[in-house]
This record gives sequence, structure tokens and C-alpha cells, in this order.
Amino acid sequence: MKRLLVATLALGALTGLAGCSNVRPLYGSVALPGGAAPVNERMRYVDVALMEGRVGQKIRNELEFGLSHGGETPKPLYRLDIRYTDNSTPVGVEKQTNIPAGYLVTLNASYALTDIATGKTLTYGNSFANAAYDATNQRFANVRAARDAENRAATVIAQDIRTKIAVFLATHGS
Repeated sequence: MKRLLVATLALGALTGLAGCSNVRPLYGSVALPGGAAPVNERMRYVDVALMEGRVGQKIRNELEFGLSHGGETPKPLYRLDIRYTDNSTPVGVEKQTNIPAGYLVTLNASYALTDIATGKTLTYGNSFANAAYDATNQRFANVRAARDAENRAATVIAQDIRTKIAVFLATHGS
């Protein structure tokens, strides 16, 4: 009886692993099935459109570096358009001063990846990020804390969009 249980568990484990034959690293350097270039190479061909505002520029810079790894970008095949909104909400109030004790910065972004040659939208989606900061009675400290929170949220947005673009490129051959 014990042998049967062990054999059944072993067979179940092997059956579960059989479905993993197509698992590969997302950012691996091996060519994809069908001869498509590796995802890291294909991401270099994404041109991130200009964005307005300091936060928009931070998102764009993070994406530019994340997609090309700081290297030179060849002639782009894809264009990535991003629109974002930001909001800062007080999240607590000091009892004696009736002044907010902290804020929550929220960024919402929508993106679309377009094939430059055809003008066809290949994929699109949304991303969001929150970052909190404490408020003090020092104005410069509050400005700096708000900017740091915006930077943290912008980095999260850029990383999320980069991952979504990488998944799209990995699952859709060239």
C-alpha cells in the first residue's frame, strides 16, 4: 500500500512538471520559438514618446533606460505612448493643528504600444502606483518629500509597463 502511494505521488509530480516544458526566463538571451529575437533585444526597438511634466519625464527616463539598458537605441519599430494623471490626497490630520499628517500620491497611467510601420496598436493597458509621505511643518521638506513620493510612484509605473511590454513581446513573435 505504501509503494502504491509513493508511486502515485511520483507520477503526479512528473505529470505536473510535464506542463513546464515551455517555461523560459522572460529576459533570457535565447531566441524565442519561431526564430524571434530574444525579448531583451526586441525591447531596444521601442521608442517612448515624449511626455509632459516632471513626473512624465521621470516615467519616460525610467522606461528608456529599462528598455535599452542604457545602450543606444536602434531605429525604432514600436512606439510607446503613455498618458498619466497624478493626485495627492491627505491621509491623516493632526488633532491639535488640523493639518494633514501625511499624503498619498497616486499615479494612473494608460499606455499603447504601436507598430510604427503599420500604425496598428499592438497592445494597450493601464498601470497605477501609490506612494505615501509624511508632512511636517517645514515647507521645503514637504516639497522634497512630495517629489520623492512622485519619483517612487513613477518608477513603479515604468517598471510595470516595462514588464507588460516584455510579456507582450515574448508571447508575440516578430
